[in-house]
Order: sequence, then structure tokens, then C-alpha cells
Amino acid sequence: MNFGNINLLPWGIAAAAVLIAALLWRNFKFVRIRFSNFSSLLKASSKQQLLYILPDTLKILGIILLVIALLRPQLVRKETQEKIKGIDIILALDVSGSMQAEDLKPNRVEAAKRVCRDFVSGLENDRVGLVVFAGKAFTQCPLTVDYEIVNSFIDQVDLQTVRINGTAIGEALLTATNRLEASGPSKVIILATDGVSNVGINPVEAAKIAAYKKVKIYTIGIGKKGGAPMVVMDSSGVKRQVVDNYGTPQKWEEPDEEVLKNVAEIGGGRYFRATDEKSLKDIYNIIGRLEKQDIQVKTYDRKEDKFIWFLWAGFLLLLTALALEAWKFLRVVA
Repeated sequence: MNFGNINLLPWGIAAAAVLIAALLWRNFKFVRIRFSNFSSLLKASSKQQLLYILPDTLKILGIILLVIALLRPQLVRKETQEKIKGIDIILALDVSGSMQAEDLKPNRVEAAKRVCRDFVSGLENDRVGLVVFAGKAFTQCPLTVDYEIVNSFIDQVDLQTVRINGTAIGEALLTATNRLEASGPSKVIILATDGVSNVGINPVEAAKIAAYKKVKIYTIGIGKKGGAPMVVMDSSGVKRQVVDNYGTPQKWEEPDEEVLKNVAEIGGGRYFRATDEKSLKDIYNIIGRLEKQDIQVKTYDRKEDKFIWFLWAGFLLLLTALALEAWKFLRVVA
């Protein structure tokens, strides 16, 4: 128990002492119970004696409680609070044609969507948005803390969402950066792609712009080492391996790891390679933990004012004392 107005303690003690002294002096000087002889005194009932001393006792207790209320008693509880920095995250997802490769099941884009949904569902107190890109980049979902809305937008993504061929990694970074420009101090882009940037601004230049605006960048290269077989559906609905004019099986290109590493380094983040869905999910979890390291946990004292209980108790005691005195007076008059 603490006292919020402890500086008033000397004044409270002095005021209580004066009031109690005045009360006792008044009783000593003016209040006497007269008996004709000692035997009459012995015959006086204990209830009658209590009737005379009880009001003043209640007054003294009431004064003490009011003084305690004046000092503002507080109940102190030790509590722990997480100080969240408020991370804003843009997920930039490649939806170009190569994301139909089936080295991740059922294909790269569907596996990436599942992992992104799980990642979003595990967030707390962070805003998240979605940018999709192929030959152009578009904002699929602006920053929000409504994770169900974000996941519904992720569900809508497919290989036809951006109907412009190519892989515009630099434009995706710029679009995500623009979405984060007016955000708080912690801004993160998580870019996942399986290809090589071949249209739009150079990804390295876009990363420099993002770094200047204090946006951290994590990059993820999707696809197994050596590339995934290029398979297409023929007119009869059968999947067939694509071959060139010389009968050589064709493969989807691999991510440009050198560029993605450079982009992540400029953006103050890290580059990861995902060769299957499990490794992709692990990567998103690692990124989440890396960002959560910025959370600070602190212990503080939570104070609850309890003066109102002492205030009411003091008033009730004083009112009870006055009521007893009135009742005693009426009995004497009667």
C-alpha cells in the first residue's frame, strides 16, 4: 500500500490531533454522568456506559479514516507489459508464369499462398499488406491489422492476377516502399520470387531507395536447385514436359540469388532460399522472429486508488456517531 499524497501526512496528523483533542476536551469539560452514590454507579449497565462512549469513539475512528483518505492510499501491483514497436509489413509475391512450376506442391504460387496465410495468421499488433507482381507490380491489399481481409486477398491471387509477362522485382520493391513511406519507424518488405528481374527498374536501385526511406528488405528465392521441369497442359488436358527443337527438356529458371542477396544486404535484411514448402514456411517464421527481437518487455507498477473506501467509511462512522447522539438525546428528553 502506497500513499499518493504522502507529503500531506504532517498536515493530516496535525488536523486529526486537533480535532480529536477538541472532542476529548469537550467531553471532559461538558459531559459528565452523575450518580448519587457509588452503588448507583456499579448498578449502571454496561450498555448505558457504552452508549456514552460509542459516539465519540466512532467520531475518532471516522476522523482517522478521513485523514487516511486525504493521503490517497493506493494498491500497487507489479505488472509486465510488452512494448510493441508496431511493425508494418508488405508481402511482395511473384505471380509470374514460372510460379506454376511444381517443385513445390501443387505449384509454387499455391504453396507460397499457404505459407503467406499462415504467416499473416500468426501476426499480432502488426499491420500487413500485399503486393503482387509479374511484368508489373500492383497493390493487392493495403496495410491493415484485419488479418482475415489480408488472407482473403491472398486467396484471390493466382497466375492470372497480373496479366503482363515478365518479372518486375524492382517495381515490386518500389510499390511496396511507397506503401510503407508514411508508416511507423519499423517497416519491412518480404519479397518472394522464383525468377530473374527482366523488366522495369533495376532491383538494386529500388533497394537503395527503400533503404534511404528506412525500409528493411528480406528476399526469398523460391525453387529447387537446378531449376524445375517446365510442364504445360496440352489440348487433351494432359501435362507434358516442354522440350526445345532438339528434344532437350526445358526447365524454369532459378532465382537470381546474386541480385536478391545484394538487395537484402542494401535493405539491411537477409536472403533465404526455399526449395520446398517446409523450408519456405521456416523462412517466414525466421523472419517473424527476427523482427520480434525488437520488442521490449518492461515491468511497471500499476496503482489503483483506494481512497474512496476510506472516505465513505469515515463519513459513515461520523454519520453513525451523530445518529447515536441524536437517539441518546431523544431518550434523555423523553
